[in-house]
Amino acid sequence: MKTQTYHQPERFSRRDRELGFTLIELLVVIAIIGILASLLLPALARAKQKGQSVRCLSNVRQMSLGYYLYADEHSDNVVTLYLFEPAPTNALFPGSVTWWVDLLRPYLFGTNVTECPGIKGGVTGTAGGPGGRGIALSHPELSAWSTAWRPKLAGMKTPTKKAPFADSGLIGNPLDRDPDNWVEVPRQQSLYWRVPTNAGYYNDDPQRPVGRHGRRCVFGFADGHGEAAKVSSMGLQFYPGRTSSGRPATGMPWLGGNGLYDERWLWSWGPE
Repeated sequence: MKTQTYHQPERFSRRDRELGFTLIELLVVIAIIGILASLLLPALARAKQKGQSVRCLSNVRQMSLGYYLYADEHSDNVVTLYLFEPAPTNALFPGSVTWWVDLLRPYLFGTNVTECPGIKGGVTGTAGGPGGRGIALSHPELSAWSTAWRPKLAGMKTPTKKAPFADSGLIGNPLDRDPDNWVEVPRQQSLYWRVPTNAGYYNDDPQRPVGRHGRRCVFGFADGHGEAAKVSSMGLQFYPGRTSSGRPATGMPWLGGNGLYDERWLWSWGPE
């Protein structure tokens, strides 16, 4: 009887082996992909951050124009932080008072203009009030306050150098004298940011401008323009300050100051 011999076929033909990858080749490809990813991801992150900054700047410009238009239609009165009147129906921030956001709403396009795209909303600040959306109004110099401070826009000197609006949040290291080093506490944004003449509250509730976009803060100025600059450009660190002649300056009398101002204070109403 003839015995047949069966040979086990090779698992891969020579052609298959020639078309496949060796382990070393696969590792090289993976390494190249990793290198490309390490190069591209930071660039993509920077592009995303730049896009957020541009959008935030657009929003702040709208609010700055609203600041100007509000005064134009309200006997030149600067918008107040809030009115002691119940918020209107469908207010963005309902409650027993009407916040500046709803006062400026007729001059804004859309309901998300007061948002900074660099954050995802905020919560109540340490001094109370509704949580903000990352862009806030200066208090209490470049906005009106109750009956104590009802400024007219025409009385503001150099509105191109006064910034009522800014990216802001609660600062975790408020005693650091360099504003560019301030660190924002996550999800602790309010509708206001405080200036140094807001004695007591400035340190107890340190809602301040913050460099959220590549260490730049987006500011909105009283003449309607906006710009991204270092937080230190506002001059918050120069309080108490000096006049151009070297005299001590502590600012607005109604806030306990001596009526003298430092030219570096872009956060202050004065000089009057």
